[in-house]
Amino acid sequence: MAVESGKKAPGKGASRFFRALAGGRGRPAAAALLLLIAAAFAVFGADGWEPARRVAFDGWQRIFPRQVTRFPVVIVDIDEESLAALGRWPWPRSRLAQLAEAARRLGAEAVAFDIIMPEPDRLSPELLLADRPDAAEVLHSVLSRLPSNDEILAQTLREIPSVVARAALIGGKPDKDSTSDQTPVMIVGDSPVHRVTAYSGHLANLSSIENAASGCGYLNDTRDDDGVVRTMPLVIAVDGNLAPSLSVELLRTAARANWYSVIGGADGVEALQVGDRIIPTDSSGQIRLYFSPAYQERRVSALSVLQDKVDAGSFDGHVVIIGVTAVGTVDVVSTPVAARMDGVEIQAQVVENIIDNLRLTRPAGIFWMEFAIFLMVGACFIGVLPRLHPAVGVFCFLGFAAISAAVSMTFFIHGRLLVDPSFPVAGNLLVFVVLLSAGFAAARRRQMELDAALEVEKLERVRMAGELQAARTIQMGMLPDPCAIERLSPRIDFFAMLEPAEEVGGDLYDAFMIDERRFFFLVGDVAGKGVAASLFMALSKTLCKSTALRGELSLAEMIGKLNREISRENPAMLFVTAVAGILDAADGNLQICCAGHETPVLIRPGQAPCMIDVEAGPPLCVIDGYRYSENQMVLTPGDLLVLISDGITEAQNSEQKFYGRHRVLDQIAALGSGKQTAEEACRKLYADVKAFSADAGQSDDITVMAVGLRQGQRPDIGGPMSDVRKQNDR
Repeated sequence: MAVESGKKAPGKGASRFFRALAGGRGRPAAAALLLLIAAAFAVFGADGWEPARRVAFDGWQRIFPRQVTRFPVVIVDIDEESLAALGRWPWPRSRLAQLAEAARRLGAEAVAFDIIMPEPDRLSPELLLADRPDAAEVLHSVLSRLPSNDEILAQTLREIPSVVARAALIGGKPDKDSTSDQTPVMIVGDSPVHRVTAYSGHLANLSSIENAASGCGYLNDTRDDDGVVRTMPLVIAVDGNLAPSLSVELLRTAARANWYSVIGGADGVEALQVGDRIIPTDSSGQIRLYFSPAYQERRVSALSVLQDKVDAGSFDGHVVIIGVTAVGTVDVVSTPVAARMDGVEIQAQVVENIIDNLRLTRPAGIFWMEFAIFLMVGACFIGVLPRLHPAVGVFCFLGFAAISAAVSMTFFIHGRLLVDPSFPVAGNLLVFVVLLSAGFAAARRRQMELDAALEVEKLERVRMAGELQAARTIQMGMLPDPCAIERLSPRIDFFAMLEPAEEVGGDLYDAFMIDERRFFFLVGDVAGKGVAASLFMALSKTLCKSTALRGELSLAEMIGKLNREISRENPAMLFVTAVAGILDAADGNLQICCAGHETPVLIRPGQAPCMIDVEAGPPLCVIDGYRYSENQMVLTPGDLLVLISDGITEAQNSEQKFYGRHRVLDQIAALGSGKQTAEEACRKLYADVKAFSADAGQSDDITVMAVGLRQGQRPDIGGPMSDVRKQNDR
């Protein structure tokens, strides 16, 4: 069909796509994708993959959170119960002083406040009546002589190892008094101040409080762009000066150290040293936290501490962080193990990570190892997967993904190392999808080709079926109609049936009047079935009829000549079995010649059916020039001669048993000797054979013919029964 210019034929676009994708079994496309991903990561770095990497690492923390066997940090929790009993927040700083004193008395090594106090306490005695000028002067005088709450807190902070909190501000203005009073730091190696997180100012406490405390530490966290806290800085820069975090100051104060050290290198911070403890960090002075759940065992209610309900010595060897966790009073952030976690809880977990040395690490250069694994596995997939069955390929990829996850999990559990399985797996998933798609595309292309070939084959089969049907019609048309034999004598009772096992077959029969008295009949069977046998059958039938109609030869000579004629036209070396006869309608004389065919059955009134004894020769085309002999007998009115092909005697049932000659005789005997016509004998024998082999199907051509003299028609002359040479009652 012509296709209009500029338009694509239906299906051709898809076919071209499949061919392009399946080219080289998808290897070029997969290799190009592998190189494209590698180039993207080489140019843009690993930052673009960080969200997916976080999902993997956060998943390990949720599945395997840090297990805590001891709690070196105690959170004195100003919780809802405490506020309900002692009043709303903010509390007087004198009460905070009581909390700090009680914690120290219970054995705390150091006490830190996760609270910033930048303004004077409005609950101090001198400020209580500031808005009440109507109060008595003596009352104002008495209150003014009392120490302020801030002085009470400051006095307490001087007496115990204590740390107060600050908050660094990005846009704040530096406080010269405070920034110059940072905790002393010793820098070992290169100064890393340019690599740590920098702030311009901070929010500090009252100077009296800060001067009284042992140290000042910063509360700042480093939230990722998704708002989750995964790392915490141990050191930052405020107005160009290094400053410690609250956790570092708490540990320094507990260790009674006068300074802390920052070990710097070419890439930035390498570690911090607090007392005898060395804390490795990343280049910006941060550590990656290994979170545990917010265990209640880590907390003690402030109300219990103030009411002396905590056992003496409970805080021995611990550091204490005083914080507010009541609803509406605290900062709450998201962590890998909890969507909401108190800020004071995070500060406590930072200290625990440092003390127990259980922080998470991601070694430098680990990404390039993951990148190399991605490239190697991708190359292996490109080389191997196209040769495998798609199901095996899926199994291989899933196995690689499972092994990657297992290795990452093992490093996490046993070494607290963060090895990313997501990038090698996800990157190679794209390569795998391309290869799998190419495999499906190739399969689709092969399917399309097979469908096209099948369609051609179907058309060819339809054409052949039509031709075979036409051949069957022609072949069956060559057989004479048993009910319309031209010039058939009324004395002759004749009928024949033939059913090929396939569209065309090799059985044949013929019947015609040679002259006014003599009736010729023939049943034959070409060796084999199908088209070749049918063509040879047509040739044999044609030669036989032409020879018989000449009328110049005896039956034996006629069969001998037929043998010579078809032997010359037999390049396929086929042979034909046949039985032929000439019946004289006037006197009943019958000549029979058998060439290797089934012996005819004689039905005679008053006698059991029997197979007549004839002298048989070899099948036609077996022995060239063979001299066939003929047998003679006389049929009387009512006699029938039944001729069959081996498709009847060799018909099989589902148990592979043959119909056999004995069943032929039994079926004919059941008809009633001398009481049936030629048509009745043929049809009933045919029906019984079909019923016998119904479950197994027809395996050979079936031919049955009956010929005899009708009842009531006496021949003009006739011989006695002794004219029959022999009869065989087999």
